[in-house]
Amino acid sequence: MKRKGAHTKSRYLLIVLTIVCLSLITLTVNQFVSIDGIRNAAGTLIVPLQTGINRVGDWLNSRTDGYISAVRLARENEELRQKVDYLEEQNTILSENADELARLRDLYKLDQDYSAYDKVAASVIAKDPGNWYNTFTINKGTNDGIAVDMNVITTGGLVGLVTKVGTNWAQVRTIIDDNSNVSAMLMTTNANCIISGDLSLINEGKLSLSELRSEIVASPGEKVVTSNISSKYLPGILIGYIDTISDDTNHLTKTGYLIPAVDFEDIRNVFVILKVKETGN
Repeated sequence: MKRKGAHTKSRYLLIVLTIVCLSLITLTVNQFVSIDGIRNAAGTLIVPLQTGINRVGDWLNSRTDGYISAVRLARENEELRQKVDYLEEQNTILSENADELARLRDLYKLDQDYSAYDKVAASVIAKDPGNWYNTFTINKGTNDGIAVDMNVITTGGLVGLVTKVGTNWAQVRTIIDDNSNVSAMLMTTNANCIISGDLSLINEGKLSLSELRSEIVASPGEKVVTSNISSKYLPGILIGYIDTISDDTNHLTKTGYLIPAVDFEDIRNVFVILKVKETGN
């Protein structure tokens, strides 16, 4: 019933609109109403409507342009972010390569400085917990000619001794370890002294120097190397530089501190000297 009623109303509305249109045409033809009046009336109704429609269109266009711009900017931002990530990655790689090249150059110079000795290069593959490399493991062993008590060096100078060895690995105890004592001598006078490891002292970046004769003149910065009277260390390997020195209360000896030549917080590559001093091999 409702649908039939709605249909009837629509038919009546169509009839009314038709009559109105025919009346306007008739009036216009008979010049009762001028065409200009109709135009003015239409303009009065249509122009504001058209203006509104135009404004809505402009607003929709601006919103569409803004959305397109936002999408484009987001895409460009993502592309830039990817480029930045790529450049940062490349910069990291270049930095690592530069560091590696610097280490290789240092190792090459070290190899030349101790060219009198046969050596094998090795990399550190494990270390004891903590910041300091007091003991660590390298990736070379008996298969490469390495034996217990062979001297280990790296950029700067003396690292320590091989204490254990397997077919393809070896353990190194460094001169900063509490159990380490090195028979040493001053570079300028050949005066003998003892350099001792101390893990509590190395936190200050120092080693202990002792048993230097009181009459020996020693100055800060003087080089200290391994002594030729050492039972295990080959002579002339740089250990470090004197930091401070003072007379003992017995007035017979002096003690002090040594700054090691090796950075014992960062050891990655070493040379093992293929010679055991004790046996003369």
